Amino acid sequence: MAIKTKHGLFYRWGKALNEVPDDKRTLFHTELGSQGRLLVLVHTLFLLSEALSGTFVNVYLWKENVGYALIGWYNVSFFLAMQITFMMSGKWVKVYNKMSCLRTGIAVAASFYLAVLLLGDLAPKLIIPLGFLQGVGHGFFWFSYNIVLFEITNRANRNKFNGLAGVFGSLVGMTAPLGAGYLISEMTGLKGYTTIFAISLGIYVGAVILSFFLRKRKSGGTFTLTETYTVYRRSRTWKKIFLAMIGQGANESIFNFLVGLLVFIATNTEWKLGMYTFITSAVAFVSFYIAGKFLSSKWRSQALLLGTILTTLAVVPLFFELNYTTLLIMGIGISLFSPLFFIPAVSTIFDAIGKSSQSAQWKVEYIIIRETGLNIGRLITLGIFIALVHWRDDALVLNTLLLAASIVQLMTWYYLKKVHV
Repeated sequence: MAIKTKHGLFYRWGKALNEVPDDKRTLFHTELGSQGRLLVLVHTLFLLSEALSGTFVNVYLWKENVGYALIGWYNVSFFLAMQITFMMSGKWVKVYNKMSCLRTGIAVAASFYLAVLLLGDLAPKLIIPLGFLQGVGHGFFWFSYNIVLFEITNRANRNKFNGLAGVFGSLVGMTAPLGAGYLISEMTGLKGYTTIFAISLGIYVGAVILSFFLRKRKSGGTFTLTETYTVYRRSRTWKKIFLAMIGQGANESIFNFLVGLLVFIATNTEWKLGMYTFITSAVAFVSFYIAGKFLSSKWRSQALLLGTILTTLAVVPLFFELNYTTLLIMGIGISLFSPLFFIPAVSTIFDAIGKSSQSAQWKVEYIIIRETGLNIGRLITLGIFIALVHWRDDALVLNTLLLAASIVQLMTWYYLKKVHV
């Protein structure tokens, strides 16, 4: 293939990442090494595509008169597919080839947007299977990504990697939705959505190409789901992590789709949603950089608690009035303080995996345990959301659900502070 030759642009660019002198290193050229930097770039391209289109998928469905409940079911099918994919691909990742799993995840995620483009007006009628397809792609990608992340990083540079990944994620979160919102607002009908979905498809193809520069990583061993359950049952540490992840997942699922939808409903314009995402991501860009640079591992528990309390307080303005201003205040508050939660949570879990050479042998099983906890939390919150909006869908109900989902993150702090790594 052309990308494997020694004369192609991608080869020269990838090779150059190895040749940056220590005294010339910038924000991106950290001590992560070339493979770490490449993984950050693949991760960033994946997030770029999602920032372009994923921000507006729920709005697209809303404009097609799908309604709160069915959008909730779309997200249920997404996370259910992620969970099934994690459980079924364990052997592929551990015994065979984790890099092909990562590339397959990107390709399947791309096929979601291809399917939406081809289906056109029929897409909203197939919302559940489309959500399942998207979930399968994300399941493959995030499973293999987490395993490769663990193998590329170590205790010394893990906070650095997560901070840097957060910085670049925030950067694309600033620019991509703003540009997408402008295009969608300027084009008539659903032409803007079609354009943005097509661009996302092209970015996914670029991410697949770039992923070929990530070295094939050593595989081997055995895997069964029964063995995974045995690993969980025998480990007090991973029982705590499992419960901690339920709290984190309960928060993630509802905030990931409902806030953007509420911003659109409050403003009735994709441009305002893009501007909202730009502002909140700009704040996150700065806060992730500072937290990644200065947050010490010895302050993880305190940072987790402080991050949980402050992001919960950020929801309170919605109870005065649900409008663009209060949503923006909430978004800025969450973006400012969420790195205090996110970086310690991720780093603690990966340090627990790498605590010893013996524990590292079970990294695939541990990642499945982690993701199962997250998805249980996500599905519980979505189930409550669907039940509530069938009853009533006014601002008080939605605000209370967002506040409750924020408070539940105390569960994550409570159990992770008991994890000693």
